[in-house]
Amino acid sequence: MRGRALLLVVVAASAARATELHPVDEDLGGPASRYADALRDLALRGEAPAASEPGASIVGLTCVATPGDGKYVGIVQRMEIAAPLGEVEAILADVAHYKDLFPGLVDVHEVPGSRDGNRYVTAWEQRVPIFFIPNTRFELTYLVSRVVEGRIVYRYRLALSRDVTNSDGIIVLEATAPGLTRFTEYDFFNARWGLLPESAVWRESVRGSVASDLAIKLKAEHPTLSYRRIAAEAERLRRAVDGDVERCLKRRTPSWVAPAR
Repeated sequence: MRGRALLLVVVAASAARATELHPVDEDLGGPASRYADALRDLALRGEAPAASEPGASIVGLTCVATPGDGKYVGIVQRMEIAAPLGEVEAILADVAHYKDLFPGLVDVHEVPGSRDGNRYVTAWEQRVPIFFIPNTRFELTYLVSRVVEGRIVYRYRLALSRDVTNSDGIIVLEATAPGLTRFTEYDFFNARWGLLPESAVWRESVRGSVASDLAIKLKAEHPTLSYRRIAAEAERLRRAVDGDVERCLKRRTPSWVAPAR
């Protein structure tokens, strides 16, 4: 009976994948990073066990170092959001408002004509907080998979940029209980950082990532708050967990691979 039940689950998952125009393990094109294969396999399984648990903190953080490249940033985050899965999904789908939620963004939009079922491309312009350095512009290809009930997987990769050299990641949303969603993000990226010190690259990258994810959490849990209020509160909470950020930076994991089956 157990074997038959497992077979039925496999068949159901295969049927669900067939209904999506683009499977989650499809080649995203663009420059594949050294983490691309592991992230693809992780997205295919839909598991999200690698981030440290939030515990007493709001966000569980793991910083991942890349041997031989000190400025290659790897961040794994996990947090619990007191909102239904659909509420969190709606925020991630509202690309036009990313610039109102996430710090340092000048503009984000879906590239016209790029939408093809569950695959699309977004264009980003990010402000660089250093005088005389122009804004960073890049495009990311996204693929969204909903083949498992109660779970949504977002896989993304750099499509185009003069400044960013690699960007690969996934986001996993899981409905863990009524009105509760687990958010896990794996983000690996590198850029032409120039003379920017390694410590500054890491600190500003992790702080910005934490503030962005906290903004998602706040918007889902308090949908009536204005974007300005959400951004201010996300920055306040980010400052409150700055100690966790510093510990993450000091305890960078020397390597990372997708968990075994």
